[in-house]
Amino acid sequence: MAGVDLGAGRPQKGAKKGLRRPKRRVNIRIDMTPMVDIAFLLLIFYMVTTVFARPLRMEISLPPKPEPGTPPSDVKIGASKLLIMFVDKSDSLYYQIGENMKQPEPVSFTKLGEMIETGNRTISGYTMVLKMDQASSYHMMVNIIDEIQSVERRINTDIAEAKKRDPSQKDFSIRFSLQDMTAWDEYVLGIVKEGGTVEQ
Repeated sequence: MAGVDLGAGRPQKGAKKGLRRPKRRVNIRIDMTPMVDIAFLLLIFYMVTTVFARPLRMEISLPPKPEPGTPPSDVKIGASKLLIMFVDKSDSLYYQIGENMKQPEPVSFTKLGEMIETGNRTISGYTMVLKMDQASSYHMMVNIIDEIQSVERRINTDIAEAKKRDPSQKDFSIRFSLQDMTAWDEYVLGIVKEGGTVEQ
């Protein structure tokens, strides 16, 4: 806080005595103690409440667990409803519809979301299998799963509008599986030369 001292100063030497009063000096002093207290309180507050690094996590909708003693049931998927994505060592993307295509075709990451969304909107029971090479980068897998979740949000936004007219509409979740790339997959991509030992 600031304090003001209005005490009269000493009369100037040689000043003539008369009816005029001498001017009083104004001495200002600032008490810094309250400001220092507030600064330390703010520092402690920000140190206690600030989060320097939030834990990163990815939420994925998993299928329900089977009841104990019940073997998992195999779900047959038609070739036309199966999208197989390959990620090689250099993070290049390839896609294959079912297992009927002789050779997977390359696709850019910018067109991946459009491909997934088109398939899920037009084909019922559309399923995606993501096969990644063990030498591929981790962030590539995260980017692909983020793209899948972005497509889910866009489709569920349209479903939320449709629920206003028909409450029986159910939320949508993309069916996909994550697998390691095998020697057969490398052979299909042309990474393994013909004549090598490959087991399907």
